[in-house]
Amino acid sequence: MRFRDVFDHLPHMLWIGRPGRPAMLCNKAWCDFVGVSRETGPSDAWLLNVHPDDRDQVNHAWETAVSERRPYESEHRLAHHAGGHRWVLARGVPQRDIDGRQYWLGATTDIDPLKTAEHDLALHAERYRALHLTSAMVLWIATPDGRVIEEWGWANLSAQDPGEFHGWGWLDAVHPDDRDRVVASWERARRNARSYGAEFRVRTPAGDYRWVEARAVPLRDTEGRISEWVGKLSDIHDRKQWERSLRASEERLRLAVESTALGIWDVDLVTGERQWNDRARDILGIAHDAPITRDTFPARVHPDDRQDVERLFFMDSPADGSVYSGEYRIIRADTGEERWVAATGRSFVDASGTHIRKIGTIRDITRRKRTYSALESSERRLRLALQAARMIAWEQDLTTGFVTRSQNAEALLGIGSAPLEDFLARVHPEDRRLRLDFLTAGGSNETVQIRYRGPDDRRLWLAVRGEHAGPSQLVGVTFDITAQKDAEEEVLRMAREDSLTGLSNRDTFHALLKRSCARARAEGSAFSLLLVDLDHFKDVNDTLGHDAGDRMLKEAAARMVGTIRKRGIVARFGGDEFAVLMHGVDASAASDCARTMLDALRQPVVIRGRTFSTKASIGIALFPGDGDDAKDLLKSADIALYRAKDEGRNRFALYEPSLRRKVEERIALLEDVRRGLNSGEIVPHYQPKVSLVTGRIAGFEALARWQHRQKGLLTPADFGLVFEDPDLARAIGGHMLDIATGDLRTWLDQGLAPGRVAINISPSEFHDADLADAFLEKLAKRGIPPETVEVEITEAVFLDELSANPSAVLDTFHEAGVSIALDDFGTGYASLSHLKHFPIDHIKIDRSFVRELERNGDDEAIVSAVIHLAHRMKMQVTAEGVETRSQAARLRELGCDTAQGFLYGRAMPAGEAGEFLARFNAGAPG
Repeated sequence: MRFRDVFDHLPHMLWIGRPGRPAMLCNKAWCDFVGVSRETGPSDAWLLNVHPDDRDQVNHAWETAVSERRPYESEHRLAHHAGGHRWVLARGVPQRDIDGRQYWLGATTDIDPLKTAEHDLALHAERYRALHLTSAMVLWIATPDGRVIEEWGWANLSAQDPGEFHGWGWLDAVHPDDRDRVVASWERARRNARSYGAEFRVRTPAGDYRWVEARAVPLRDTEGRISEWVGKLSDIHDRKQWERSLRASEERLRLAVESTALGIWDVDLVTGERQWNDRARDILGIAHDAPITRDTFPARVHPDDRQDVERLFFMDSPADGSVYSGEYRIIRADTGEERWVAATGRSFVDASGTHIRKIGTIRDITRRKRTYSALESSERRLRLALQAARMIAWEQDLTTGFVTRSQNAEALLGIGSAPLEDFLARVHPEDRRLRLDFLTAGGSNETVQIRYRGPDDRRLWLAVRGEHAGPSQLVGVTFDITAQKDAEEEVLRMAREDSLTGLSNRDTFHALLKRSCARARAEGSAFSLLLVDLDHFKDVNDTLGHDAGDRMLKEAAARMVGTIRKRGIVARFGGDEFAVLMHGVDASAASDCARTMLDALRQPVVIRGRTFSTKASIGIALFPGDGDDAKDLLKSADIALYRAKDEGRNRFALYEPSLRRKVEERIALLEDVRRGLNSGEIVPHYQPKVSLVTGRIAGFEALARWQHRQKGLLTPADFGLVFEDPDLARAIGGHMLDIATGDLRTWLDQGLAPGRVAINISPSEFHDADLADAFLEKLAKRGIPPETVEVEITEAVFLDELSANPSAVLDTFHEAGVSIALDDFGTGYASLSHLKHFPIDHIKIDRSFVRELERNGDDEAIVSAVIHLAHRMKMQVTAEGVETRSQAARLRELGCDTAQGFLYGRAMPAGEAGEFLARFNAGAPG
């Protein structure tokens, strides 16, 4: 029992085994190691605690020891109470008990740490061997003075045999250019007793050189002295080649970056270091020596873009290594200029997912942005232009027939991109061949115009133009020309018709008249031409305005069309002139038609509550008797119209050959007057006006005289018809004004007092609204006081439809101080209201009333009434045609102010008038 206690309390794992069966008695330490109870013990099951892979070996060793009665020893893995198995060493020696029975007393020792160390050592040795074999590494050992005494692997690397490496023999394999440097480095390391390192080239068995790296460290003894050097040689040729390639690549990259004007930025998020290349600084306008911080770039970003930059580049950068980018506006630090940049970035993370680095680029894209902006603007303008011009662009695949159209096609055509057949289905059947031929021809310089059924079945006119863009591609444009076509039709209609009345216009009527002459000549038939001129139509315009006048014209046109019905054609020549062409009528029928037309026109017309009666003058000419072509026939009808007007208007007149002679004489006269005017033959002669109160000259009237080169001196009685020609009348008036003002200036310079010199102004001159201003400017240039000038007009000025507001012109004269005289008073058509409404200063009584003054009581009464009326209206009165002293005396008795006539003097040239003025005033009673 005492042995058992000692057996159990020993700390070592002890066991007792007997032969014949694998029964095992184990102490407490063994059971605790294995993790079984003492009571249950291993007994016969102790082998089950051995690792399955080791059981056969353990059982064999035990049986051998028992059978040979020798000691037992086994290394195996044994179950451990912590789980798993641990390596143990079991040893037992044979013993005999007091009964002589044999048993084995053994001990089990935990050798797991030793086995682990042995395993690791073997593994390291194997790894070292494998590393040496696979790395082509040379290992060497040298003495403290640097001589190599041992090496492994040198023959595999160099062209030397293993023995040649020893001592200093290895230097023979080093490249000659590297030897001095290598030796110096090795000597320096030995002197300083520091680690050695060098890179040099070694000759290989192939005869070339490869780069190697030598590394060595000194080993010291217990006293600190170097006992030996342990070193290695590594083949770094590939690395050196890679480094050279890398340097070349880096140089190429640098050149590429410089050529692309690319800015590079790099941020080390661990150290906070930031690096920008010069180009990046240049882009932002930052000095090359300026420090770079986190805020350097955001501070340069446009405020409107800054939030996006912060989010993408500083807050939410992706961690998966993908590239992020953006385009932003910046404000340069140096100039303040706004520019566009494109920035890219890429983030790098460590194994834990922490951002450790960011690298990226920045590039100035201002030019591209501006180009894109200009392109977008151009495209926008093109889009707007297409819409505004109602135009679409298209592209057709000739292989498939499919047509791709611009976005506005749906609105214009009612179809978008679709096969050509969809388009042709809407084209007018008569125009489809045009489109197909155009396609077959592959596009031409001619524009094809076709009719098309658009959206809502609207009729459109389209113009199609295209050309080949490739063997199977046609490109072109289609534009809506409906408005153009409608305008052309309207232009054609307007070219044919009068826009107000809807009648044929002058050009259309001329063409019709030419055709009618040709047809009538060929057929031997006749027709009549009527020219109609509405009398005093200007009164309606002046009274109620042009709207009322337009209504009157439309009513007159309708009545003329109603009169002739289907017997002819009515056209409007312009203004208040019309023409009527009637086929197959003679002079009698034409006269009846004219008479009926005049009656129809006289019917009252109510406009704005007022009743008007339209009157007209009509001239009639017959084909072929009055003209054998359109030109002669129109001239004949115009001559007849002139006769109707001359005879008092509101009537018609048939053309007679004698009328043409009068017109031809008038035309010849006009030509002769123009010649005389250009030759200076027309000059003013001055007839004096004498005061019936003082007997002195009160003024002169400048009268036109023509010193004809053949006919001698002519008066307006010989050439007065020319004043009916507006252009010639204005030319004569301007000529007379120029000479008369010159003569007046001469008299004033001579100290003479001519009174007021009267200058006649014809109705045609009143067509010019600037008449008074030009007249007064002439006086001012010659320094003539307006108080020395008088303008004489006739009542025809108030009745001329073409006069440009005679009231305003006369007011301008009156306000300037120019006297206004109304000539031939009482012989025209003016009403007495004109004296009230116009600034008349002077009335001249026509000579027809003065001639019979002494013998005709009516003439005297008229003259007396005129004088009395004028004086009541504060106007001066001059009697014309005074030839006798008795006439002058009677006029003086009636209160007439001045007289003019042969009694005092005939009209005389300027030189004679000056002498007459000096002589007459000198002899007049004063």
